[in-house]
Amino acid sequence: MPMSEDEHLGTEANGTLSRDYCVYCYRDGAFTEPEITIDEMAKRCGAIMSQLYDIPVKNAERFAREQISCLKRWAGKEVAFCGSCGMPLLRDEDAGTEADGSLSTRYCTYCYRDGGLIEPDLTREQAVEQYAPMMAANLGMPVEKAKEMVGQYLSTLPRWQE
Repeated sequence: MPMSEDEHLGTEANGTLSRDYCVYCYRDGAFTEPEITIDEMAKRCGAIMSQLYDIPVKNAERFAREQISCLKRWAGKEVAFCGSCGMPLLRDEDAGTEADGSLSTRYCTYCYRDGGLIEPDLTREQAVEQYAPMMAANLGMPVEKAKEMVGQYLSTLPRWQE
């Protein structure tokens, strides 16, 4: 779920907000449904996404599964995400490169190379306009709803938090 507002964040056992899990999945330092499978969770998340963004249910479930499979709960480890576009950095070839040629732990290869952003002047609004049509085509959803979804997601990423 979008975690752009504090009320969307789950809570740790000590009452602090979780940066990893939403309020629907995680409260007081524990998963709300510890026995749920990734497929059951994808189905539940897909149903919510379908309603929120007018995505066909099967497409929403597929997308939800792809997204949640990268969470520590399901991946079994922390998976870094690009701080510009949100792409999971699952493999070395997904990572951008620093000026010294080392792999970036913050950005993907599509957003960052040789120590710099590929499109340094790109605004969040321009990124939404660029990414939303691809999202709409991939998920079979209206472009306006894709713009809403992409805009909410990008607002949670470090590059776009100003």
